[in-house]
Amino acid sequence: MSEEKKELKFRGIPVFFDGQEWIIPSLSVRQFRDNLDLLSEVVERTSTGDRKQVVAMMNALIPVIGLALRRNYPDVTDDQLFDVLDISTFSQAIRAVQGASGMKEARPGE
Repeated sequence: MSEEKKELKFRGIPVFFDGQEWIIPSLSVRQFRDNLDLLSEVVERTSTGDRKQVVAMMNALIPVIGLALRRNYPDVTDDQLFDVLDISTFSQAIRAVQGASGMKEARPGE
């Protein structure tokens, strides 16, 4: 999944995985709108959910991470992301997507 160095189209948040630093940009307005509900419930469902819920959330979020990454790296596939992300970098990547898209962490109840 190695990408050669090239000028990126969008600024973003760096996350290191698969032997290099990837710049994860924000989602487009359309992508953000279409995935807002899912992005909003990530933290709550993964911290309180059972294993099946966590796996379902990963299955739903890899395509969202892929949407963001493909804005800078058009050849990246969701299938590749399932293989190169681990639990740590998966969490970093989804936080990067949320952060780059303007979402901010909130305290419980906010």
